[in-house]
Amino acid sequence: MSPQPTTLDFHYDISCPFAHIASLLIPALQTRHPNLQIAYRPVLLGAIYRATAAPQGAAGSASDTFNPTKRHVTSKAFVRTKARLGVVQNEPKRHPMKTTGALRLLYCVGDGKERVVLTKGLYDAYWVRGMDVSDVATLKTVVRECGDLAEGTRNKLLGMLEDGSFEGAKQRRELEETTNLAVERGAFGVPAFWIEAEEWTDRKTGQKKKGRLYWGQDRLQFVEKALFALERRSSVSGLPRLESLVPRAVAIGNRKVPDGQEAKMEFWYDFSSPWAFLGWTQLARLKRIFGSQLKIEMKPFLLGILFREIGAPNTPMAAVSEAKRIYSQLDHSDWTKWWNDVNHQEGRPDKNIDFYWADIFPIRTPTVLRAVLAEPKLVDVLFRACWERNKDMSSDEILREVIAEAGYDADAIMKSANSAEIKQDLRARTKEAKDIGICGVPSYRIFRRQKGQVGVDWKLVSDIIWGQDDIAAVEDLISGWDGQQQVSVAIEEVEGRGEAKSKL
Repeated sequence: MSPQPTTLDFHYDISCPFAHIASLLIPALQTRHPNLQIAYRPVLLGAIYRATAAPQGAAGSASDTFNPTKRHVTSKAFVRTKARLGVVQNEPKRHPMKTTGALRLLYCVGDGKERVVLTKGLYDAYWVRGMDVSDVATLKTVVRECGDLAEGTRNKLLGMLEDGSFEGAKQRRELEETTNLAVERGAFGVPAFWIEAEEWTDRKTGQKKKGRLYWGQDRLQFVEKALFALERRSSVSGLPRLESLVPRAVAIGNRKVPDGQEAKMEFWYDFSSPWAFLGWTQLARLKRIFGSQLKIEMKPFLLGILFREIGAPNTPMAAVSEAKRIYSQLDHSDWTKWWNDVNHQEGRPDKNIDFYWADIFPIRTPTVLRAVLAEPKLVDVLFRACWERNKDMSSDEILREVIAEAGYDADAIMKSANSAEIKQDLRARTKEAKDIGICGVPSYRIFRRQKGQVGVDWKLVSDIIWGQDDIAAVEDLISGWDGQQQVSVAIEEVEGRGEAKSKL
């Protein structure tokens, strides 16, 4: 029997460059899931910001609230994303532009092929050609040049643009209702994807729910994982290899340090971050992939001091909307399950990630960081105490107990951790983090050199990569990616059905 059709709602605004990228990825998703019905649901991003009390405000861009260091890192990341995906974008001279009229125009056609075609034309006008989509003359040009529109539809739209009826009561109401619906579903930005049929359990409350929202073009692997699960109603072992759902420049089977070279990866972290914890859990997997040709250099530093120095809030989640804060914890749960499922598919070589959101948060970690400088082998013990065992690691007494329980000389380590030398070392590392432009954790930098050239300086081959969610880029760079080659998705079936490739 063919699987039942699944509906995916795509919430977007023409003004968002990330939603534009999502619109380019969706056709491949449709190809890989023939029974998937994708509904294009335009929304007003500014109204979502206003409804969720987002700090950037209804007319702002999310990056408006970033400090200069974070803005630089994320700008570099966005350029890297576009290079990896082969996306052409030219930000218009005036951004963001008002898109209300363009979005209402989309509600002048049905939710089907014509809306998809018109959406593509509007995105191309805004993000490739730099046209002013708030101008009716521009909208007319877009309609005329959408070759896949039926002649009758084109004439109807041109007539509505001429007499202003494209912004009639019906279009206004539908745009407003869909925007409100997106907010009700938990959206705080775009692109947002809603899978009505997905059933899941809120790990925080234990409540069973139906219908799930995912945010960001870089979370489409979660969307696809959910779609495969719905289509097959099977366990993780019956799904395609999850790592193959993530766009890569270097195929999974070809991941290795280039011949004749060796690589070094810096891992910048603070125990206070649950995201750094997730990044840390994947270091063993990276070592298995790349073997002895990859050296991982652990770089602990005081994140709170860095935040103060670069003008970031001490607790970043306190500076975002409540809707985004709720989603962030859900997103962390998604990643925890993702990495556990990857581990399961690989035969469980690693311990399961039994994450527990610390009751005392944020965790105060200066002494914890100094302890790991005194004894680097404590990284495993201290990360798990913070984020699996729910220990109050800000307490010197509990820290001492955790160290002793692991079989180390707690008195000697605590004495060293409180020495002037170790304290100065931690200050120097924190200053280095600021000086090289780190904005958060985990952060990665990749270096390479010719194999066996001990004493020769490593060559930096990457920008700062911030976030464990961009680890595929880290793997590509370790594997010799030159920053130019585009990525592809190869869905590798584990049930012997062959391989289906789809270029993004």
